[in-house]
This record gives sequence, structure tokens and C-alpha cells, in this order.
Amino acid sequence: MRSLRSFWMPLAVLAGLSACAPLPGEKLIEQGRQSSLQGDWDGSINAINQAIKIAKDNTVFYYSYFKRCEAYIWKGRIKPALDDCNRSIRILPEDHGYPYAARGRIFALMGQHVWALEDFNVAIRLKSARYGPVRDSSTVIAYGGKARVLATSLEDGLRNAEKSIEFAKAAVDYDTYVLTPAHKILNRDTLAAAYAEAGRFAEAVEEQKKTIALVRKNGWQSVTYGGRPLLTILTDHLGRFEAKKPLRGGIY
Repeated sequence: MRSLRSFWMPLAVLAGLSACAPLPGEKLIEQGRQSSLQGDWDGSINAINQAIKIAKDNTVFYYSYFKRCEAYIWKGRIKPALDDCNRSIRILPEDHGYPYAARGRIFALMGQHVWALEDFNVAIRLKSARYGPVRDSSTVIAYGGKARVLATSLEDGLRNAEKSIEFAKAAVDYDTYVLTPAHKILNRDTLAAAYAEAGRFAEAVEEQKKTIALVRKNGWQSVTYGGRPLLTILTDHLGRFEAKKPLRGGIY
């Protein structure tokens, strides 16, 4: 397995920190990342498909598979997302937490909440890339994922409102380390859901209205999950909170 520093070096090219020639596929990964920042999941997947075709280095394969996994999750394509996360983990199983954070979200969507929490904990333990600026922090995504399970699980024994609020607040407080707008939106929706689970519906409504305003202010209305605008999903959830109903299940 490569050292953490040797793993970071190709990613430094993506951040514009290195004058070295990029490895085959790196530029296409960056193209896919830029597409994901706009919520263009198809554009991200297409760019990464091309990267995988020409990649030769394991670090490029590793990064490609988990980034495509994330795009598939937002598309609502769970089976190919799970396949890609597993591929990424098999290539570099103990390097970083990114693919575990993504796979935890997949397990949550599948209703395997115990497995989801286990993967979120691994993501928090492994953390993000150690060198250079954090791009999408696996720790923040894992905090948000844990909070969502603890707030919205259909299993009564797994829900824990206070712990959910704690993790959701951490995810929101540290979301400067997450560049993808979809995660920023989801973590705030999760905080509102956590308040609702605690019976703090006025705070849930207030938080959700702030999130909707943030989406509109930043022009994020085109960001989707499973083909539905996140803004529509937020509005639906707001209606539940206004009716003093907690959120059950939903997106991760």
C-alpha cells in the first residue's frame, strides 16, 4: 500500500499545487469534481468513466471509483454506487475515510442502519487526506450520516435525538470543509430532522426555512437527488415539521 504522502501527491495536481505532469485520468477526475460542485451528476459520471478508461495508477482508480460512487448515490443508483465504493475500498482499504462515508450512506438507504453506522465510524477514524486542502471531508459527511440515521431510522432502538443533534451540528459547523453543495444542503436538512426527532419542532421549522433560503440565495435549485430537486424535498420536509411530524427514512 502507498504511504499517505505518496497518495496525496497525485491529488495535489488536482488542487493546482504541483507542477508535475498529472497521472493519466487526473484531469478528468477534476473535471468530474467540478461537475459535481454544480450538481451535474451525469457530467461527473461521464468524466470519471473516461478517467477510468485511461487510468494506470491505483490512486487514480481509488479516487475515481469513490467519486463516481458519490455521483451514483445522488442519482439514486444504489447498486452501481455500492459496487464502486467496494472497488475503491479494495484498492486502498485503510488510507482514507471517503469511500466508507459514501458506503455508509448507501447502507442507510438500503435500511442496513447498523452497517451504516459502522462505516461512518470507520470514515471518522480514517479521516480525510492528510496533506493539502480538504476537498470533501469524510469526517463531516460521516457526522451528517450518523446524525441522519439517529434522527430518522425506522428502528426505534437506533434513534437518539440528542446524539443526532450533536452530530448534525458538528456536520453543519464544519461544512466549510465540504465543497459539494448537495452535502451542505443535506446536513442542514438533517439538523432540522434531528430537532424534529427531539420534539423541538419550532427549531426544526426555523432551521429548514434557513436552509431553503440558503439554497435560493446560492442558486442551488438545480441540485437533485434521485432526479428530484433537493429544494422540493426540503419543502416537503418543512411541511412535516410544521405539522409536528418527525422525519422517517428519506435521503442520506
